Amino acid sequence: MADKEVVIKIPEEEYEIIKACTAPMTWIEHLIKNGTPLPKGHGRLIDADAFIKTMEDASKRQKYNKLLIDNCLTVDDVFKAVIESLQNEGLANGDTPTIIDADKGRSEE
Repeated sequence: MADKEVVIKIPEEEYEIIKACTAPMTWIEHLIKNGTPLPKGHGRLIDADAFIKTMEDASKRQKYNKLLIDNCLTVDDVFKAVIESLQNEGLANGDTPTIIDADKGRSEE
């Protein structure tokens, strides 16, 4: 059977009780205890890989590699810098941590 990833919201006190529990647990308590908590104050959770693909497609389609900004950068250069940041590389190296890893079974369209 395939796994399904879900996000749930439970009171913090309940979560802390489940995390600290050493007694036998129900299967749902076990799933919660071994889940990945979202960091407090997190921003929007987006599919960054899909956004990167959209940016790459738009850049190619609009020929942004030929569109200069102030005669020194192309729009494509700016897109590439944003993409590197989304991939936690380049200038943003280490600044955009992955909260939940990508689904390896995802179909590429």
